[in-house]
Order: sequence, then C-alpha cells, then structure tokens
Amino acid sequence: MMANGGLSARVSMPIGQQALLAASIMSDDNAEQPPESKKSPSSIKQDWGSSLQKTRKALFNKNEFDIFCDKEIGETFIFHTAELGCTIDHLEYNPEDQRVTVFTNDGQQLDLGTRIQWLIRPYFAKPQIILMVRTQNGRAIEGFEVRLKVRETAEKTVN
Repeated sequence: MMANGGLSARVSMPIGQQALLAASIMSDDNAEQPPESKKSPSSIKQDWGSSLQKTRKALFNKNEFDIFCDKEIGETFIFHTAELGCTIDHLEYNPEDQRVTVFTNDGQQLDLGTRIQWLIRPYFAKPQIILMVRTQNGRAIEGFEVRLKVRETAEKTVN
C-alpha cells in the first residue's frame, strides 16, 4: 500500500496517466485469475446481462468494455475498445435494476450494456465523475470524464 503522499500524487495525475495505471492494475489482476469456465452458469461473465434485461439499445456489447473501480483513490473507470457513436452528456445509475443509462448530447438514451454486478454496486451508489477510457491493444488512447447521477428510488412501504 502507498503512503498518503503517494496516493495524493496519483490523484493529481492527468487522466491518461490514471488510465494507464488502472489498465496495468487490471491486466495484472486478470493474469492472476484462473481461466474462466465457459460451462459455469454462475460465472460473472455469463451473468453480465442475464437478469433484469435492458429495454434500450446498448452502447457497448459485453465484450467491448470493462469496469474498474479503484477503492484507494475512489475513482471508477470504464475501459472500452469500441468507438463511441455519440457524445455522452452524463450517465445515470438505477439501483432498482442495477443498470446504467447513457444520456447523449443529442437526446438519446442508451443502456451501458450490462447490469452492474454486486461487487461494484457500492461504487455506483453515489454521484461521481467516471473516467471513460478508450483502449487499443491494452493501451489507453483517449479518455474523458463523465458525470454519474444516481436515480432516486421510491421508498417501499409496508402496509
């Protein structure tokens, strides 16, 4: 673990350097994991969109992006390989169905392309700035910040 001095140095890095650091952390994590069983219906990869299906067109296919949350510096990254066909205004997380709606500058509403899994839901439970980073051959080539809003849920009452 880094001392607070090292942590504040990472926070002040430009987006490109933060993305490279996060990408290297992600690639190291993936190297340590055992190969995924394609027959296991309970694997996270197969569960990405299995329940609470989306009703909107997806921005990404499940193999075109990955979400990485760095709990030490409190930042969330969405790494994607596909070019965006739109300009993103903001994202909105709905805790009821665990999906993210992408709001574009031209008024479209798209689904991000996956349900947010339980491991990273706490990171999506609060409004924040998310770093969207386009990658090519495992390297960050461009990125930008986008605001994440959290949809208010209706309180459930017991009668």
